[in-house]
Amino acid sequence: MKKYLLAGLAFLLPLVLTAWVIIFLLNLFTDPLLDIATYVLAKFPNVYDFLNSYSSVELIARICSLIMTCLFILFLGVIAQMFFINSLLLLGNAILCKIPFVKSIYKLCKDVINACFQSKEEKKAFKRSVMVPFPSEDSQCIGFVSGEVPKACQEKVKTPLVPVFVPTAPYPISGYFMLVPESKINEIDMTKEEALKFTVSCGVITPKRTKDES
Repeated sequence: MKKYLLAGLAFLLPLVLTAWVIIFLLNLFTDPLLDIATYVLAKFPNVYDFLNSYSSVELIARICSLIMTCLFILFLGVIAQMFFINSLLLLGNAILCKIPFVKSIYKLCKDVINACFQSKEEKKAFKRSVMVPFPSEDSQCIGFVSGEVPKACQEKVKTPLVPVFVPTAPYPISGYFMLVPESKINEIDMTKEEALKFTVSCGVITPKRTKDES
C-alpha cells in the first residue's frame, strides 16, 4: 500500500505544482485588468447574455486581460528601444545605483537577469558541467564552469584558474563559488540540465545516456 501511495504522489505532485504555478501566474497578470475586461464585455449584451454565467464571463475576461497584458508588454518593449526612453532608463539606473543599500540589491538583480536573458552566443554563465575536488582532495563534486577569472585574481597565481559554481543539494539556489586550477577540472559527458537534476535529486535521478550514446 505504501509503495503505491508514494508512486501516486510522485505522479500527482508535479502535475499539481505545475497547475498551481500556471494559475498563480495567470491570476497575477490578469487581475489588474480583470475589471476593465469585464466592463468592456458588459458593453456587448448579446455576448454577455450568451455566456450566461459569471464563471464564463470571468474566464473570457481573464483571457482578454492576458492578451491585453501581452500587448502592453510588447508595447513597452518597442518604446524601450527608443532613444528618449533609453535616456530615462539610464537616468533611473544611475539614481538607483547611488542609493545606499538599494544599489546593492538592484545591481545584483540586474546582473542576474541580464545573464539569464543573454543570447546563447553571448551567455557566459554556466558554460558546461564538470567535476572538481570538493570539499577535499579525496572527493569529487559536480559543478558548473561560469564566466571568466578576473585578471587581478589570475595574476596572483601561476596556475591557470577556472571559475566553478558548486550548487548545494537539494537547494541549488545556494552553493559555493571557487576558482579551481585548470589541471583539476574533470570534464564529464553530462549536459547542464542532467547535472543539475542529478545534484538536486541528491543522486536519485541519474542521466540515462551520455553524449556519445546520443
